[in-house]
Amino acid sequence: MIVAQYLTKQLAAWGVKRIYGVAGDGIFAWLDALGKQTEIQYISCRHEAAAAMMASAEAKLTGKPGVCTATMGPGFVNLLNGLADAHTDRAPVIAITGQVETRKLGGTYKQFVAQEDMIRPISVYQATVSHPDAVGEVLHRAFVSAAQQKGVAHLAICKDVFAQKTKAGVLPQMPRIPRVLGDRMEIESAAEQIMRAKAPLILMGTGARPAAAMCLRLAEQLGAGILLSLGAKGAIDESHRLVLGGLGEGGSEAALQALEKADLLVILGASWFPQEFIPKQLPIIQVDHAAASMHAHARLLPVTADLLDVLPLWSQRLKAQTPGDAWEKSVESWHARFLAEPAKSSQSQSLEEAVRPEVLMHTLGQAVADDAIVVLDTGEHTIWFNRVFRASRQWPLFSGKWRTMGFALPAAISAKLAFPDRQVVCVTGDGGLQMSLAELMTAAEHQAAITIVVVNNRTLGLEELKMKQEGFQPFGVHLHNPDFALWAKACGADSHVVRAESALEPVLRQALTGNRLTLLDIHCTAPTLIERKKQIPFQAQA
Repeated sequence: MIVAQYLTKQLAAWGVKRIYGVAGDGIFAWLDALGKQTEIQYISCRHEAAAAMMASAEAKLTGKPGVCTATMGPGFVNLLNGLADAHTDRAPVIAITGQVETRKLGGTYKQFVAQEDMIRPISVYQATVSHPDAVGEVLHRAFVSAAQQKGVAHLAICKDVFAQKTKAGVLPQMPRIPRVLGDRMEIESAAEQIMRAKAPLILMGTGARPAAAMCLRLAEQLGAGILLSLGAKGAIDESHRLVLGGLGEGGSEAALQALEKADLLVILGASWFPQEFIPKQLPIIQVDHAAASMHAHARLLPVTADLLDVLPLWSQRLKAQTPGDAWEKSVESWHARFLAEPAKSSQSQSLEEAVRPEVLMHTLGQAVADDAIVVLDTGEHTIWFNRVFRASRQWPLFSGKWRTMGFALPAAISAKLAFPDRQVVCVTGDGGLQMSLAELMTAAEHQAAITIVVVNNRTLGLEELKMKQEGFQPFGVHLHNPDFALWAKACGADSHVVRAESALEPVLRQALTGNRLTLLDIHCTAPTLIERKKQIPFQAQA
């Protein structure tokens, strides 16, 4: 086989279903091979950054490596923003890009850039393939590295190598990636500390989703309050009596009140959280399979292990444990306040005025399917979503640590392709949408039945708020928007405009049940947020 054929067959053998990319002469031979087979679907995107975001989003949802491609030079460079999202959120992604011909490596040729040097800070593995027989071993190492280290692996393949014959053989399956085995003493020591706690809280992160049922069982055994990061929303139904909401600007007052009284915080699957909201004297137990994710804190007991191994052992130890009645009643009281917050936020405004973002997010929570994938862009609307959207089993998908604008629409497309039977809702600001607006044609081309909710407040809302908070006059943040509804119609999508709160719910429900690509242009009020009270930062030591 030539290298282009080998790549396609090997990726298919390892379970790859889709490749996201943009055409360019550096990958012509591979595109030709992809076009002559049916095992892998090629998604032709409008921009390389969107292609990488799609691969990242698929990896976040499935846990399996997503794959994207682009040509050399500007094509490769455009991928970097989406690949940085995968890197910072620890999503396994394979990026395969074209490179100049082997004879041109290192020269001053058009579109040549040292790709390995550029991508090294945001990847766990990088290599340039300049000989056809090297491709098998290099591809194998890339996949194993991405899957095991949960990061980006990159192969640059020289343009002429794609069309050359290789001796590499197709491997039928990937090697098994073993779980990290925890230290029994660490696990037992943490269990003893948990059993002594009188007022425990559990903070669940994105990494706890696969073990959500076990996390809930542990909380019920302890009578512990449950705090949910944005990525963990929907892992446990927020109507459960122990759930107290999240942390940070998008968190709840109930969570802050509980933290002030707690005597132990158990962090499960959260490698990042807003540390300034955690009291500095609060003892912490953190479980994570990666030692590098542990937080440097004087009162931290780290447990480096997989949650699926640790939680059953803890539950077994706690079988005879009786939760403290007083603490559990306090948690249930805070939970009642947490549930009441959205209704409180939605009061006192005329229904004929522009839609408030808190009302939009609360209404969306009442209208979406229980198992919907809700894809969020970066902005003020994300904070309101975290505050007032009460999740049951929905799955929020977003750019976590990288926080790139323009993520939502590409990510929603790949979410719908990966899970065609689930409802997918894209919630984006007017600024974020315009960064990926061309991908609406990608959605239309693949008949992706996504509901796109545009928070149209004619400003980069979060940046405007931050400028005001820092004492600056907002400048460079106000937007002159196109007619989003007309743009959607031009792309072949349905569209509706909502200018008042009275029209919001019926239009939203109609779009969500329509099973068509639909854009809702929601005219929203100017950005405003009530800042949450912070604790003494937990990084500061006594």
